[in-house]
Amino acid sequence: MHRLSVTVPFMLIAVLSIGQQSAQQPQFVNADEAKLVSVVGAPECATFAIEHGNPKAGSSVTLMKLAGGCTVPMHWHSADEQLMLVSGAAQVEMQGEQPHSLKPGGYYFMPAHHFHQLSCHTGCTFHRSVDGPIDIHYVDSAGTEISAEKALAPFGERPVAAMAMK
Repeated sequence: MHRLSVTVPFMLIAVLSIGQQSAQQPQFVNADEAKLVSVVGAPECATFAIEHGNPKAGSSVTLMKLAGGCTVPMHWHSADEQLMLVSGAAQVEMQGEQPHSLKPGGYYFMPAHHFHQLSCHTGCTFHRSVDGPIDIHYVDSAGTEISAEKALAPFGERPVAAMAMK
């Protein structure tokens, strides 16, 4: 009887965990096969490919490429962001802190609402994971939110316009 009372809870846990398994399927993406596109509001020197999830509605993983000399000026996101550099070299700056350099295989975690800037002097590619819908809020040196046009102009960049996406 004691053996049965121990076995039943384990069987119940096994059955419940099978019922809770995700309906998602495994996914495999090679970077050289990615369909890179421009994104409205991002610098023209940046392209993206969705690898997993829905960046408009929830968490996602994207492949991101920045051309040589590209800078994504000081900004913040509403969700946590993680980045793993695949190729090139990147520099991450945060207001009031020393810049951090990333080499291939390098990683960063950026909490939501944390001001940061990303530059790739010779071009770079990375995987980016975001824990919610993707947005970008550019800020000036005082931390005041500004337009993409105003943020990108000092870097000789323009934001991708909605008309360019049609």
